[in-house]
Amino acid sequence: MLSECSSGTSDVNRHADAAAKAEARVHRYTPNAIRPEDWAPVAEFTRQVALDLHPVEPRRATEAMRTLSQFVVWAHRQGMPLEREAIFTPDVVERFIAVGCTHLALSSQGTRRADLRRFSMQLTRHAPWAPLPKLLRPEYTIRPYTQDEVERLLDVGRSQRTPLLRRRFGALLALGLGTGCYPRELRMVTTDDLLDRHGHLCLAVPGARARIIPVTPPHDVTLAQIRQEDPGSGILGFTTKDWDRAPLGHLLEKVDRPPDCPDLKIQRLRATWLLHHLENKVHLNGLAQMAGLTSWKTFSHVMQFLSPITDADLYAELTRQ
Repeated sequence: MLSECSSGTSDVNRHADAAAKAEARVHRYTPNAIRPEDWAPVAEFTRQVALDLHPVEPRRATEAMRTLSQFVVWAHRQGMPLEREAIFTPDVVERFIAVGCTHLALSSQGTRRADLRRFSMQLTRHAPWAPLPKLLRPEYTIRPYTQDEVERLLDVGRSQRTPLLRRRFGALLALGLGTGCYPRELRMVTTDDLLDRHGHLCLAVPGARARIIPVTPPHDVTLAQIRQEDPGSGILGFTTKDWDRAPLGHLLEKVDRPPDCPDLKIQRLRATWLLHHLENKVHLNGLAQMAGLTSWKTFSHVMQFLSPITDADLYAELTRQ
């Protein structure tokens, strides 16, 4: 039975293991872009600050250390003492963004400012940080692709200029539309995870939501071809770094996308997969298991896109006629 949340010893152990790996990542971190003589005086201070942010996984630990190391080294060069209340203040952060981040794009400067603001509010008690404004969560809607949009995406994938780009684009579409995997799962699966069960090609998804998903045709043909031509490889044909904030964006950054190509979003591919099976009246509990869901909320968001049904057809279905 599905519930709004899940808990258990395995979840606790998994989270504890991730936190331990994050702590180890902090201790091992050495910045490549900073000279050793600049890093040595601030390394211990920076690592302790990062640990006090309590990163919950290695990727977040790396991101925190990357931002903090640049900021603390810059502040130390300005002659500031290694004291949290002196360094992590609004004026110092803004000065760092204005002077020490000129090489970054404006969007990246905004990200770094937001990260440092969030870190500073966690790390200080007396620095004059104003509370963050309370934001109202926008209405949550992930719109599935229409059939025309799916066909256009498939056309764009087939028309890529190199075999590697055709592989990446086609594999991403096949996994998203054929299995409904979560983004992190897409990056993990290999051709060794493609299995034959009950006469169908299936994907054995590893990780916290481990399950075996039959691949929806015609996308099974694409995945079977990848398995045959490149056995033992990552299905996407792309190796991601665990600290990368946008690995799938980097995977697709060189693909050719014409102006009329629909915006490619993994969650929209997943919603399209779910809607397809809802339209075909797949058993709800079975579909939820295949989707790796722990609540019914996702169904409620997708169901608004179901094709309308007439009263006559609905009554016939309800009375089994």
